[in-house]
Amino acid sequence: MRRSIILRGQRVEYELERRRVRRVNLRIRPDGSMHVSAPRLTPALAVDALLISRQDWILEKLREAAQHREADEDAVWLWGERLSLLVRQGGRHRAAVSGDTLVLTLKDPEDGEERRRALEAWQKKLCTERVTALCRQYFPYFERRGLAFPTLSFRRMRSRWGSCRPQKGALTFNTRLVELPPECADYVVVHELAHFWQPNHSAAFYAEVARVLPDWKARRDRIRAWETTHPL
Repeated sequence: MRRSIILRGQRVEYELERRRVRRVNLRIRPDGSMHVSAPRLTPALAVDALLISRQDWILEKLREAAQHREADEDAVWLWGERLSLLVRQGGRHRAAVSGDTLVLTLKDPEDGEERRRALEAWQKKLCTERVTALCRQYFPYFERRGLAFPTLSFRRMRSRWGSCRPQKGALTFNTRLVELPPECADYVVVHELAHFWQPNHSAAFYAEVARVLPDWKARRDRIRAWETTHPL
């Protein structure tokens, strides 16, 4: 349920979800959206009263989220490292990392859509190279069971890092994998390869993953921690 409330003269929208919880829980996401979960019988006015009692904290967190988003507009992430973004004019599109800066050459540096396409093309190229190499690295752990090397595809995905279609022998990977710390990409590759044998997330599936990556839990937790500040 979408609701709004006035805090210090500022209209703030939030999402109210009624769940089987003991108390009202408030979360401000990195993108600046606010989510509130509350016990099923809690009146909406009681939720509003709680938000008003915490309005100074809420407004401060919303300001911090806005500042973070503005800073990220001039930065990109590569294998867990933050790069400053320098956009300049040139005859053809080109992306090159120089120290801690990504230099992006565009025909029209003021064209936001052109910038987005160039950045996504750069990410896709790097992701294709790195993840294809990882698939070949880990494939021998699965090949002995008769699995043919899968068909690989790469695209931006909204809600997952990768997907497996066992019937078609195909894997798809999110090109934003290049933003994650490098050890996380290994986990995603092994995770998806393991789905050829266990198309679920059962104990048997994670045993398959652990056979290849004994420290898979630490890698998965690193991804989850990353997602709290860099949502898909």
